[in-house]
Amino acid sequence: MAKAAGIKGKEQKRKKIMEAALKIFSKKGYSPAAIDEVAREAGIAKGTLYLYFQDKEDLFCSTILHVIDNLALLLQKNINEQMNPLEILKSLAFYQLKFFSQNRDFFGIFQTIINENLLSSHKKLFNLLLIRKQDLINYEINVIDRGKREGLIRSDIESEEIVNSFDGMVTNSIKQMGYCNNNVNTGIDVEKKVKSIMQILLDGVSERK
Repeated sequence: MAKAAGIKGKEQKRKKIMEAALKIFSKKGYSPAAIDEVAREAGIAKGTLYLYFQDKEDLFCSTILHVIDNLALLLQKNINEQMNPLEILKSLAFYQLKFFSQNRDFFGIFQTIINENLLSSHKKLFNLLLIRKQDLINYEINVIDRGKREGLIRSDIESEEIVNSFDGMVTNSIKQMGYCNNNVNTGIDVEKKVKSIMQILLDGVSERK
């Protein structure tokens, strides 16, 4: 019992440090941010932080992956195979947009990665993010394939191309709502955006006659 409590306590402390790191990296960027600032934000001594993370790079990579993995857990919790493929696609779009609209600090991190070109220097982070992205793409392709078998999705378009279009619309919506003028638009209508994505995906953009 005591051992289990100790493990849980360490996990909570690690999570608290990453939440502090998310705020500091989001506000300052990667290069200017200091470990001391993260420790102060987390309310711990600098030496304590090094009990959980090797260095700033380890902390940064762990923090990014922590956010991405939380998103994955949210999707797993709200999506199941009893849903039809179109419902799954709609839910994938909805919960991704909802997640990022409620995690404002991550947009600062996202902008930092782009502006400082961090993925080129953080190979480990790049590779781990690539694996997670490919896992999502493979899952979406399977969903599309099932939709084709069930007669819900056109079979004359490559599944991978449909996924690329879907992911592109979701990603662009996240970018648009995220860091325009460095401020997150908290008033975004997630359901309206998801409806537009699904309409374009399923109906196209040509005028119906």
